[in-house]
Amino acid sequence: MTREFAPAPRIEVIVVRDPDGPTHTQVFVDGVPAAATQFHIDAGRGWTWGDWVETRDCDLAVISSGARGALEDAYDDPPGGDAVRGRIGDWLDGTERSESEVAE
Repeated sequence: MTREFAPAPRIEVIVVRDPDGPTHTQVFVDGVPAAATQFHIDAGRGWTWGDWVETRDCDLAVISSGARGALEDAYDDPPGGDAVRGRIGDWLDGTERSESEVAE
């Protein structure tokens, strides 16, 4: 018996970043526009620790369980992190880690 598998969907992402304005992202799945939720991890933009934690916690609260581990990895010691002013503790202090992160 031979099994046939559907090809993986082709996912294309176009990101236009305005250094003085918003980032515009378009996502296409097999050439069809698709809705996407964006999570920007840009520690170097000059956050205060309180604002960083608030944004981090909001992002982690709404992301899917399948993508949560990747977002936790992005928030855990991000590039440019020395620009976050007044940091207290570890990058993920106070968050409930996903099961895959806890098991490691």
